[in-house]
Amino acid sequence: MSTTQATFATARINRLIGRALAAASVLLSVESGLNYVNQSQYLNQPLSWILVSILWATTAAFTYTFWFGSASYIYLRIHALYMFVLLAAWPLMIKEIPVDDGTFYPFLWWVVDTGWVAAAISFRLRWVIAYFVVLVIGIQGMFFIPIGGSHSVTQVLTDGLFTVLTNGSVAVIILMLRNAASATDKANAEAIQVAVLQAKAEAESKERQRLDALIHDSVLTALISATNAKTELEAQSAAELANSALEKLSNLENSSVEGAPVFCGDLFDSVIAASKRLDPEIEARKDCQTQFLVEKEVSVALTEAILQALQNSQLHAGLKAQRELILKASSNELKIVLKDNGKGFRPNRVPKGRLGIRNSIVGRVQSVGGTAYIVSSPGQGATVILEWSKK
Repeated sequence: MSTTQATFATARINRLIGRALAAASVLLSVESGLNYVNQSQYLNQPLSWILVSILWATTAAFTYTFWFGSASYIYLRIHALYMFVLLAAWPLMIKEIPVDDGTFYPFLWWVVDTGWVAAAISFRLRWVIAYFVVLVIGIQGMFFIPIGGSHSVTQVLTDGLFTVLTNGSVAVIILMLRNAASATDKANAEAIQVAVLQAKAEAESKERQRLDALIHDSVLTALISATNAKTELEAQSAAELANSALEKLSNLENSSVEGAPVFCGDLFDSVIAASKRLDPEIEARKDCQTQFLVEKEVSVALTEAILQALQNSQLHAGLKAQRELILKASSNELKIVLKDNGKGFRPNRVPKGRLGIRNSIVGRVQSVGGTAYIVSSPGQGATVILEWSKK
């Protein structure tokens, strides 16, 4: 099973944190904007206005993507790194040395607040640490020189410690939430993998039992025929049956049930059993109008896809949602349907980060020549339909 399936909790927590940051950024932009206006007498125009406008554009970009779009990290990273651009451009923005009594704080002091959190969400831990170290040194170093307010050493150290403790604490909380979400994703993925393996083992066990019964019947028939043979023709027929039984025994000894095709009815039984292990309350029924063999790759893909769909429903449909599993086989076609009466959603607005639908359901079924359909709307539940035809 692909590791890309393990994204549900992580994607959800990242989107929630991103939305919280976006909402806070709007308020902080107002605060930093007011400080920018108050300090405009010290700033070069239009350079400072252009640089601040770009900053607000990056804020608007990640606000939109987390509230209405795909929750892309790219705008968060641009926003976080743009803080270094503002820091480097400060000597060019300032046109008049402000008061040097340590009371002046460049408006960047309020601007960089969102940069810390943006970095914590979008970068790996080692880069988050590097980002904090470099930006803290840069900001506090600027405060120490005249164009930054000529703060005392004590004031610089105190402000630096305050920055590390406050923004660092927020970053640590974010990282802890992401790690917890990642652990949840891993546990969910492992649960599905175990269910798939159990379903595969059950299907193979049923195939083994079928072969054992077939061999048993062949050997028993040969023995009975040999015992009851009265004529040369009957003896010859018994010998042919015995040779056939020996050939079947030899083929069984040299072959392995593992990886062998399974009958669609056995596949359905295994899928139902695996689904009930994940959701004991699920209603399941099967309708096998015919029996035909399904290749191992196909049976595994369909099992993984429907169990992933079941996990999706458990995560997103709501606590009171009821689920129904319908499995049908006709001619050379299989159809597996999972329905729930939960919250529902708009399939065309599923974020790119939700790989469970695109990769683990639709893509997984398509990889073995099948098709997958998802029908849903807000408040109307969701239906996942998997179809596969034997060529």
